[in-house]
Amino acid sequence: MTDLEQIKDRVDIVELIQGYLRLQKSGANYKAVCPFHNEKTPSFMVSQSRQIWHCFGCGNGGDAFKFLMQIEGIEFPEALEILAKRAGIELKNFDRKSAGEKNKLYEIAELAAKFFEKQLWDSQNGRLALKYLEERGLKNETIKEWRLGFAPNTWNSLKVFLRNAGFGGDQIFKTGLTVQKSGGDYYDRFRGRIMFPISDINSRVVGFTGRIFEEVTGETEMGKYINTPQTSIYDKSKVLYGLDKARLDMRKSDSAIVVEGNMDVIMSHQAGVKNAVASSGTALTGWHLRILKRYTPNLNLCFDRDAAGETAAKRGISLALSQGFNVGLISLSAKDPADLIKEDMLKWVEASGKIQPIVQFYIERALEKFDLKTASGKKNVANEVLPVVKLVENKVEQAHWLDEVALKLRVDSKILARAMDSIKSDPLAFGAEREFEAKLDLPQGRLVLEETLLALFFKMPEKTKELEEEKGLEIFQDKLYNNIFKQIKSGQSGENQSLSVSYEDSLRLELVKFKSDEYFGDLEQKDLESEVSRLIKSLKKELILEKIKDLEIKIKETKNQSEVPSLLKEVQRFSNKLSSLV
Repeated sequence: MTDLEQIKDRVDIVELIQGYLRLQKSGANYKAVCPFHNEKTPSFMVSQSRQIWHCFGCGNGGDAFKFLMQIEGIEFPEALEILAKRAGIELKNFDRKSAGEKNKLYEIAELAAKFFEKQLWDSQNGRLALKYLEERGLKNETIKEWRLGFAPNTWNSLKVFLRNAGFGGDQIFKTGLTVQKSGGDYYDRFRGRIMFPISDINSRVVGFTGRIFEEVTGETEMGKYINTPQTSIYDKSKVLYGLDKARLDMRKSDSAIVVEGNMDVIMSHQAGVKNAVASSGTALTGWHLRILKRYTPNLNLCFDRDAAGETAAKRGISLALSQGFNVGLISLSAKDPADLIKEDMLKWVEASGKIQPIVQFYIERALEKFDLKTASGKKNVANEVLPVVKLVENKVEQAHWLDEVALKLRVDSKILARAMDSIKSDPLAFGAEREFEAKLDLPQGRLVLEETLLALFFKMPEKTKELEEEKGLEIFQDKLYNNIFKQIKSGQSGENQSLSVSYEDSLRLELVKFKSDEYFGDLEQKDLESEVSRLIKSLKKELILEKIKDLEIKIKETKNQSEVPSLLKEVQRFSNKLSSLV
């Protein structure tokens, strides 16, 4: 048995995907809201018996490897290593070079974390930093669990350690752990700082936050916190601090708490509120929210009570509301959760359970700021609150808050509704930063139609006889689907294809069979027949329109005018075919 087969045999796809999505039982299978495109009704299905997943909305699908590659944005060799580790399998004949440079960077980051940990516990200055952490309220077991460390106040201690471990200066630089001098040499980025390792969802160290502890020689500008810069393994817009430890509690409590600082997260977990995470030195981004929505639609924000905290909250709120989250705020008597927990742990436990709906918060804040006895005061309240109400996706909930505002302002709710409709619906109007969003390449419409028709033919192989290929018009343009179609048509069993196919194509074949069972397993014969007719007609329309478009381009580009009459004749023939399908 190959490494690949062993891994697939030991890694259950349902358990894997449950680590990322909220799966619900649906007959013999499981369903969830697809993480790869925006949808409200779950169309993402997981088959435990086939060990595959498929979204019937966007057409995406595959096995455990494909899911991990897409959800984590990694290549196959990296997915292979992660799943091998999960399965407890030591890969044989695995060429680490083929896994790419990323694995080296993960190794360097992990070694750096161990170096910083040892410095915290064993060095003289490290023990002073350890004492400071204890004074902040952290227990020793918590410090060890979160792998906190200390960066010595020297220029190259870490660099020398990593070079002695066999890593080159350029490799270390690519992890963000060193800074390059103008002369080309490198020195340690983190010096005289308490170190917080940042891990990805698989608990691999990808970066660090360093909090200043000692005055660093040679530094003129010392920020209280500095972070690893953007690297190929660390993107702050996609990493949430503590998510690897919080995700199970998020699902269990069906809510996520987002705080500002690393200490806030650690202290919250120590206090027993373990569904807390923090954005890594940046405002909440669309990527952060898409990750959080895998676990829960309920988002509770707790930001510092200062101008910067309010700005960060405002940006996060606007994006979260526009993505359909139920957003609430946690109000504190202290500056931040870490301070409150040090003062009294139970106060944080109590506060984290008292969630104020975000719209209510903005209504109350606006009422405190403006005088409702004046027309301008009412106008200002409306201007501040209505953009938030506009971002509430659910129309029933939106109507509720409009009525609330109308009651407070003593204004007809219809007038407020008209005023709200005139507001730009773009979340940017409420202070969100525009960000680049990578979009998944979804299958073309024709390919989805071909897949669905083939899935039907597995149920009704006799119907293949009714599909006559026309001159210049091959219904199944996908090579694999066309070969399967021909085998079914010739009388071979749909469940016993004798095709010699690649690993990728064998997955696609399984996905078609899965679609056949899940989509059409319970339909009556007459409904199946009706669906076959509809799909054949739709496919023919797609193909005919493409043919006509191709012919029109040929007519425009041809230099031989004698070819034009025959091309026009073909256009007419396909146009007649199209008319007959309407």
